[in-house]
Amino acid sequence: MNVLEVNKTDYESCNADHPLKNWTRGAGRDVVPLNVTRHYYFISGKGFCYGGMKLAVRVENLPPPPKASPVKSDAPSSILNRPYVLPAVFAIGAMWDAFVHLW
Repeated sequence: MNVLEVNKTDYESCNADHPLKNWTRGAGRDVVPLNVTRHYYFISGKGFCYGGMKLAVRVENLPPPPKASPVKSDAPSSILNRPYVLPAVFAIGAMWDAFVHLW
């Protein structure tokens, strides 16, 4: 097997005659850096492409992170936002679990 990078036309026709790059290193160590935003087309030569051994990859930039919604200053603070509430809930749950197991 081999990994050949080709253009879109050669990808669609499984033409391995003029690859852009041969990424084959042997023994399964074929690594292709996909670090440029573009379309990549890979085929396996020696007729295997006709059996479906081909891959098209579209690399895109990461979307920008979502913007945080502004916090209203006049909104009442939730009781769950207090630093002692959740630890207290877990402590009560642990005590209840221990009580049930001892009973």
